[in-house]
Amino acid sequence: MPTADRLDADRWDRVGASVIHADCYPCAREWRIASQRLDSDGLFFIWHGLGWVEQDGERREARPHDLFVLKRGQRFSAGHDPLRPVTVLSVGFRLRDEGGGDGLRPHALPDRMRLPRARAATFQTLFTDLVGLHGDGAPWAAIAARGALVRLVAEAIRLTNELPGEARSATATPIAGDDSRASAVLAHIDANLARPLTLAGLARVADLTPAHFAAAFRRWTGRSPMEHLRRRRIEVARAMLGESDAPLERVAAAVGFVDPYHFSRVFSRLVGMPPGRWRRSMAHPFAP
Repeated sequence: MPTADRLDADRWDRVGASVIHADCYPCAREWRIASQRLDSDGLFFIWHGLGWVEQDGERREARPHDLFVLKRGQRFSAGHDPLRPVTVLSVGFRLRDEGGGDGLRPHALPDRMRLPRARAATFQTLFTDLVGLHGDGAPWAAIAARGALVRLVAEAIRLTNELPGEARSATATPIAGDDSRASAVLAHIDANLARPLTLAGLARVADLTPAHFAAAFRRWTGRSPMEHLRRRRIEVARAMLGESDAPLERVAAAVGFVDPYHFSRVFSRLVGMPPGRWRRSMAHPFAP
């Protein structure tokens, strides 16, 4: 009888790989990636420098040898310390099984892995091979780049299995498009953050009863609908605070908080500091 490992390997015989982008990015002092929802998977390896990566509202320090696994449907942003700008190896890709499903998701890769020096050197070599092949332009190189991508992803899966738990960080991530109801509800929430939203109203968007919707939403995202709504509102508020000088009252109203004091309390609970203090900290993300 085939083992679980053999069955898992057999699945890869039917996976199609495509490289969307792959490059090495020495980032300028003013570099920053604004918050966006990802439409492909990716690997984001910190070669030099000090920065941060935010995935679905969770901001983590990014230092040399950190590998971030970016997942389709995830909300993503990044930046760095201008005094220690990062150099990043980055690839965006899609893996599809024979039925058109997500080839990466079953492996439950963590959002971030902190690689020991020797493992980082191996991963960096695989990454630079992929970058070189993707940039070659020759037809044979495009084929070889897909093989290099599969080797890189295989190494990431291997690291997930072998690194100790303290070297891995993960959050639950909804995958856009895996379920049409989930996609419709997530899009409705994002388009109506400034308006009053209720469990019953969101259930109607999904064409489910409130009880069935609440259970389904937790399966989709790992959170309750109202907890997801709160986190999305605060995530958008953080982007507004970091990218504009709009008064706190206006930011609160733009994300659905009538009472700015209530906004401040929720923001402090989820972020760990009041919105005004968080805005001031944006200039130096890791200042004490």
